[in-house]
Amino acid sequence: MNKIGVMMSAENAGGQMSLHFGKAEWIMVSDADNAVPVFVKNEGVNGRCAAEIVIGQGCTDVILADIGDGALGHLQAAGIRVWAAPEPVAGGEALRLFREGQLPPVPAAHTATKQGAHHGNCCGGHGGSETSSCCRN
Repeated sequence: MNKIGVMMSAENAGGQMSLHFGKAEWIMVSDADNAVPVFVKNEGVNGRCAAEIVIGQGCTDVILADIGDGALGHLQAAGIRVWAAPEPVAGGEALRLFREGQLPPVPAAHTATKQGAHHGNCCGGHGGSETSSCCRN
């Protein structure tokens, strides 16, 4: 069964999604059958902790607004599909858009930039930063 993780700023489906994957205070986990979601606190409030929670919850998909390459690579290595939600949007609305097939996938993480530096962004190397909006619609 598919489980979907939605990166949230609040502990309710009507609350706004977090603007960045690693800064999400809560992760809303729902299955594909519209069951009542479970909310998991992101104690670390960083990308590594958030990725570990999503993986530990058995999520097959994650909906987010923005993400750094490190966390994105970690999710993709675990076989988790990553989807970009428009912002601002409530978590429940993002979940509805996902279920209707209306969210675009986030491009794969790039592994290096010039001089071998690794910069966090979801733009596939298009010059963004962790605060860029390039993976948003």
